[in-house]
Amino acid sequence: MAIIHELSPHLADLIAAGEVVERPASVAKELIENAIDAGSTRVTIEIENGGISYLRIADNGCGMSAEDAPIAFRRHATSKLRTEADLTAIGTLGFRGEALAAIASVTRIDLFTRQKGAIAGLHLHLEAGEIQTQEEAGCPEGTTIVVRDLFYNTPARMKFLKKDFTEAGYILSVVQHAALSHPEIAFCLIRDGKQVFSTDGKGKLMAPVFAVFGKEMTANMIEVPRCERNGMTAYGYIVKPHAGRPNRSMQHFFVNGRYVKSRLMQAALEEAYRNAMITGKYPSGAVFLELPLAAVDVNVHPAKTEVKFSQEKPVFEAVYVACKNAIAANDNMPYLTHQEKKTVEEKPKESIPVYTQQRFAVSKPATPVSSTAKMPEPPELEDFLVAVPPRAKKPSFSGTYAAAPRIIQENRSDLAFHHRIDEPMPEHKPAPIVQTPSEPVTKRGIDAQPSAAQSLEPLDSGARVIGECFQTYLIAEDRDGLILIDKHAAHERLLFNQLRQEAEIPQQELLTPVIVELTGEEASAVQSGLEEIRQAGFAIDSFGENSFAVRSVPAYLDSADVPSVIGELAEKLMHSRTAVPDRLDDLIHTVACKAAIKAGKASSRTELQALCDRVLADNDVQSCPHGRPTTVRLTKYELDKLFKRVNQ
Repeated sequence: MAIIHELSPHLADLIAAGEVVERPASVAKELIENAIDAGSTRVTIEIENGGISYLRIADNGCGMSAEDAPIAFRRHATSKLRTEADLTAIGTLGFRGEALAAIASVTRIDLFTRQKGAIAGLHLHLEAGEIQTQEEAGCPEGTTIVVRDLFYNTPARMKFLKKDFTEAGYILSVVQHAALSHPEIAFCLIRDGKQVFSTDGKGKLMAPVFAVFGKEMTANMIEVPRCERNGMTAYGYIVKPHAGRPNRSMQHFFVNGRYVKSRLMQAALEEAYRNAMITGKYPSGAVFLELPLAAVDVNVHPAKTEVKFSQEKPVFEAVYVACKNAIAANDNMPYLTHQEKKTVEEKPKESIPVYTQQRFAVSKPATPVSSTAKMPEPPELEDFLVAVPPRAKKPSFSGTYAAAPRIIQENRSDLAFHHRIDEPMPEHKPAPIVQTPSEPVTKRGIDAQPSAAQSLEPLDSGARVIGECFQTYLIAEDRDGLILIDKHAAHERLLFNQLRQEAEIPQQELLTPVIVELTGEEASAVQSGLEEIRQAGFAIDSFGENSFAVRSVPAYLDSADVPSVIGELAEKLMHSRTAVPDRLDDLIHTVACKAAIKAGKASSRTELQALCDRVLADNDVQSCPHGRPTTVRLTKYELDKLFKRVNQ
């Protein structure tokens, strides 16, 4: 007796349905994709009971002829593939010819279709994949498919479905993805007789973005302009760094108009927010990638939601660079605002003077003194805000760092400016943002040109420091309202940004080496990462089995912090699993955090004003490297509203 036998066509269809049709949303996805491939400009989806008992998809596409419609329900029947070569350049959403056959095998279906210009249309009624009725019918141009009683002949599958409201939510997600990927198509979703989602189909991406993400999140979004790189184009909309979410549920990725689940694109997006978004939060947005059809394989999963790229690195770079530049070019300061109402303006009883000088104004630096002056102690906040002339990027990243103190005249309100005596330094190569070697890198983003704000000349931001509270938060005012700045977070970010850009990190030699004792595992990690630690500004060597002697440290770092910093560097090296575009960021971040002014430490008015000017002059200081915001604005209108000077 034969053990191996061929499955019946019906059983084969049921197995195929198990791969393609998981729930009502799977049916909706396949039918919506067919409507898009048919050239529709309007698609209407109507569901009842979460799509389990009733699901209707109506489009105004090309329709089908009376000859083609019955064939469409056969397995592997498709109009989108002809030859084997077509598999290497799939430009349609559907192509396998399995969807209609799989759906029909577990449902009851009514199909109404009419080609453009045809006098009459066609009606088909199918149950369990078999055509029960085929007749002419009067119907609009396009195709309408009504799917009833999902899994009526496979009740075991029913128990895996969720409640109606949940299943309806999955269908809504499918419609949203289709609307985002095709803003030129008007989509409408009707649930239990009520319209719950719609787009205008006018071709502007902002319309479906607003419909999908809502008013509040869209207000915190920035556009990612079209960025061409490696023969690919990336664009979309992403949230500002302060608007992170506790999960990734609002991350949407699209490749050549197809919604996909891509860990590669997800990693590229999140890497763009590195050191800008608070730990534990995730970015949201819709990111689109266009690339040659031959560079991506969409035939790797029955549901077609996963793709494989022929080259992953160029894809990562294209998404990362586009998102990174969009974030760097935007003012990411959170605002505490309220929509102003048109009311008669009341004259305040008292006017508060504010500075209105032009932002980024530059004053003259102090005259330097002799280069033989004694080296200053490790600087605090005022020593960091120095006037060092900008240096051109050196391809070799080698040379020396100029240093000697500059002392300004007494009784001036400006800061002291410093540079340091020439002394040999270890070679340091700042970690680049993903790019080609010939492209310049700045903290403003990829391909950006150096600006006046990047130099450390004295600046006037147009804001006046009022004071500080809790010895932690700086308070300033400008013509728009109050500005609150976290001193430690802002100073840490300033240090971090400067250290990332230094061709050679300034060092100070310790009078006596600091011996750091580590555990065996930590010592092994430090030993393997010695070169990276040296590039971060340390002169460090082995000193025994699990000990290291630190002879020089970054000039901004207090020698008392050396043991804890080396310990933290060891911890980071131990848990570093993969290389990232900014390879030294973790190490430099640790140095910046320890060197920054501490919360709870009183600061002079001069220090506060200098810090305020630096922060407001640089959009890249809107968050600390941990991702916490450095600056928050409270508008004048909000203050007036609190004190009942304006109507609510």
